[in-house]
Amino acid sequence: MYRSALPFLVILAAVAPVGGQTTPTERAAAAPVVAAIEALEADIQPARLAARVAGRGGAAKQSVIQAVESIWYDRLLALSDHIGRNPEHGFEEFQTVDTLSKVLDALGFEVEMGVAGLETAFEATWTSPAGADGPTLGIIVEYDALRGTTEDYHGCQHNAQSPVGFAAAVALAEHMESHGRAGTVKIYGTPAEEMGPPAKVIMHRAGVFDEADILIRSHGSGETGRNRPGFGVCCLNINMVRYVFTGRPAHQRQSWAGRNALSAAVQFYTAVDHLRPTFRPEAVVQGIIPEGGKAPNVVPDRAVVDYYIRYPDEVYLAHMDSMIANAARAAAMATGTQVEIEVYGEYRDGITLGTLEELGYAYAERMGAPGLNPEPQRPAGYEETGFVTRDIPGLSVGVFSSPAPGHSYERWEDSMKEVGHTGFLFDAKIMAAVLYDFLEDEAFREAVVREHATMKGLFGQYLAGLEAAYAQETGIY
Repeated sequence: MYRSALPFLVILAAVAPVGGQTTPTERAAAAPVVAAIEALEADIQPARLAARVAGRGGAAKQSVIQAVESIWYDRLLALSDHIGRNPEHGFEEFQTVDTLSKVLDALGFEVEMGVAGLETAFEATWTSPAGADGPTLGIIVEYDALRGTTEDYHGCQHNAQSPVGFAAAVALAEHMESHGRAGTVKIYGTPAEEMGPPAKVIMHRAGVFDEADILIRSHGSGETGRNRPGFGVCCLNINMVRYVFTGRPAHQRQSWAGRNALSAAVQFYTAVDHLRPTFRPEAVVQGIIPEGGKAPNVVPDRAVVDYYIRYPDEVYLAHMDSMIANAARAAAMATGTQVEIEVYGEYRDGITLGTLEELGYAYAERMGAPGLNPEPQRPAGYEETGFVTRDIPGLSVGVFSSPAPGHSYERWEDSMKEVGHTGFLFDAKIMAAVLYDFLEDEAFREAVVREHATMKGLFGQYLAGLEAAYAQETGIY
């Protein structure tokens, strides 16, 4: 999903500049949580902790980082370009996954295909010869392309994410084996990031990620930065909703004998446009009509409207969803048709940890990564389905890999050029370094676990505060 420059909901309003999407209502609702997070971060001091941790490790850590570079250039850069030249969109990544599974098998991983009932999802496992008694280091990889009007294309640079993750995983496995470190490395192949239903949510609910002590991933980016600790999500909270109108067919010259589902869909689509002024200005509602009949001389008996409904928090999003659903029912009633409403995907706020964000950025600075932005950004979780981040601590690494806009053909092309190759190598190195520290530094690992547990406990208070703040406006009492 496109990592836009839109500001997202910040619960750290008390310590950060207030942005356009941090409304007075939201700030008031979050105030007690802000204070609690401020106290937590002041105690942990993530930036100082990161500086200390990144400066430790000596030759063993440097060996892991150097191994990443060798593995990337020797084996995996070409794989990234190959996937880039052979794009497959979500849930149809069959050739890509077949190739990835063969590569993983050759790298010594045991691969289980079709996990969580998804044909193009997989879980690959490497267990240390020293045993599985250590941490389980999880790496999320993606590989789906965008659906284009003329062809599928890797405008979000997902072609690189699996090779990047593989490079970090292999370097860590080699270190664990040579130094007798117990533990497990798991690679989770997650399809269809660019479309619903969200595969990671399905996999999470099926327990696929349960063994992971940490999850880390990479993503192409227009800059190298990090996020503030708190609650948020990269692309706003989203409900993916499909409204299916059904009517009765008839000849268009006897249209009164039919019930026009397309008329209902158009009336609904127009009603949603009329609803926009009633929603808070931070709301985003994006829709298309993918089905509207088959022939001009037949009254359409089926029409579909597909909406992504977005808002910075899930409480007000539920209010928007309810209003739009009522508009759909009203359009059906007015036209003598029926409507079925299907919520086929949900994206929610996740937990962003200062310990991991600051460490990833500290490595980017030390390694000389391009496109550094020193200003911390708003909380975004570590991937787009925050449900996972609420249960498992993690980090998304994104080093500058293209100056082109996300989801553009130019960003796709850059994924197979030097600018992309360089950014992806830094991604892999930073991922490996962070995982090395989580494996080897018990004090750091404990700080991550503590921060995540505290944040998770505060999340319920945050939602309760929002519900109280919105009560009169939304009818939630």
